[in-house]
Amino acid sequence: MKPIVFELFANLERLAGTKECRIDVDGGVATIGDALALLAQGHPELAGSLERCACVSGDTIVRRADPVPADGRIALLPPVAGG
Repeated sequence: MKPIVFELFANLERLAGTKECRIDVDGGVATIGDALALLAQGHPELAGSLERCACVSGDTIVRRADPVPADGRIALLPPVAGG
């Protein structure tokens, strides 16, 4: 099993009650989108917010079709409003 760790910020952190969510996966998770789907299943309180989040690996914004990063860490940044 390979762990994927999601770093949560702002309202995602408040909804989950934690700064990180970890899911353990085996072979079936190839893309960031796959990993997000599993996160939504395991944490339904986040499901409605995940579609609008930016996904970041290191210092790079990544797409949902991109492969899961080698280090298994994905930061989720919700949209920011204001000016």
